[in-house]
Amino acid sequence: MILDLSQFETFPIHVKLAAEPEAISIDYDSVVGVNSAGLDLDIQKSGEEFYCQGNARASVRLTCARCLEEFDFELTNSTDFIVCSQEWHKSHRGIKDNEDYVFFQGGELQADLTDVLRQAVIISISLKPLCREDCRGLCPSCGANRNEESCQCQVKKTDERWEALRKLSGLT
Repeated sequence: MILDLSQFETFPIHVKLAAEPEAISIDYDSVVGVNSAGLDLDIQKSGEEFYCQGNARASVRLTCARCLEEFDFELTNSTDFIVCSQEWHKSHRGIKDNEDYVFFQGGELQADLTDVLRQAVIISISLKPLCREDCRGLCPSCGANRNEESCQCQVKKTDERWEALRKLSGLT
């Protein structure tokens, strides 16, 4: 996903960029695939730097952490970074700062924002994505999806190390 800043003469500007889903390859356990992804950016120019702020958005296919069913989910995450040439950055930014930089490719005012989008999407994915908040998951005995069917399994395994505490609380 290339941002071409040479086509703009005045700033600030607002840009909407779309990425090819295949380009945003996300190697993350619960991600099955990316349906669509893009960036909505407000860009301001200051000297030789372009300050970009906006939102990353993606429609992804995830695997539920409880029932293992696949589902589609819309993700959004804010992002901000600075686009400039690598030469300018080396000569003017001697101090290490906390900003994220994306550098122009060659001598053109074009920057590849694929990694910016990928990182923003990965950060917005839940550690344990759920198909719905009240997902009942799989039965630990027979493996039935409790959202679709009920089973007759009687699962009552207790850890005997907690038995003394259970007796104190009166739950026995």
